[in-house]
Amino acid sequence: MMVRSKILIYLLAFYVLLQFVWWGYQILDLGALADQTQEDTSRRIIMIIGEGGVFILILMAGFWKIQQSIAKEIQLSQRQNNFMLSVTHELKTPLTSTQLALQTLKKRNLNTEVRENLIAKALNANQRLSSLIDNIINASRLESNDFTPRLEIFPLNAFLQGKTEELKIIYEQASIALICEVDIINADAYMLETIFNNLLENAIKYSDENPKIEIAVKNKGQMTEITIADQGVGISAQEKTQIFKKFYRVGNEISRSQKGSGLGLFITSEFVQLHKGRIKCENNNPKGTKFIIELPHG
Repeated sequence: MMVRSKILIYLLAFYVLLQFVWWGYQILDLGALADQTQEDTSRRIIMIIGEGGVFILILMAGFWKIQQSIAKEIQLSQRQNNFMLSVTHELKTPLTSTQLALQTLKKRNLNTEVRENLIAKALNANQRLSSLIDNIINASRLESNDFTPRLEIFPLNAFLQGKTEELKIIYEQASIALICEVDIINADAYMLETIFNNLLENAIKYSDENPKIEIAVKNKGQMTEITIADQGVGISAQEKTQIFKKFYRVGNEISRSQKGSGLGLFITSEFVQLHKGRIKCENNNPKGTKFIIELPHG
């Protein structure tokens, strides 16, 4: 974005310089008007006025475009600052949890149930840390255009069945319904798993104490339609246009109660586009959010 802004400024400056040179020539040539007819003189004046009007319009449009570019740079900078605040907390929290669990295991003679509980918490914290690091690496690779989907036969139905059972074990209070009419799909396994992990994590994260999630996969001609719907807090219409931007999160980072880095939906959207698919966000009924993904079969 900054490069495009600089190019626009240089082009605008070059145009202004050329226009002033042209007007200077016209002013120096005004002496020739004395030998011309009234009609030629009027035509020359109208031409100069018309060019002046076009010049002003182009100049205003250029400054408006530059102002837009600067505003986008400021917004990106703010999102990056929010990301730094968030990721610092996100990195520290699982490390602290893991350290506390290991110290407790080392210093105390605990019964089997307590030991298993502490080990499970440490593993869960380590998984959170690993997911965050993966998101940071994926975002960096996407910015460098370093991702190319490796299409292969992916067992979509079997994967979703296993993922649903896994989430029910981790989140015992969650109600997850799955309807899958497509057994396999040609897709990059890592990217598709990342897409589901990000969307399902968000669906649970932004729901109440008893999350209700519906996963539906349908065959739509040449496309596979995947819908993940929750009954959580929902997303405002204004924010729906922003949520797929890198580092974007709702509200101020300090006041947020939910964990996150602002990378999950950005990566999800980019992975869908790399598969030549589409993703959109809609309101769910009676409440909540619904993400709809369309991916080509092959």
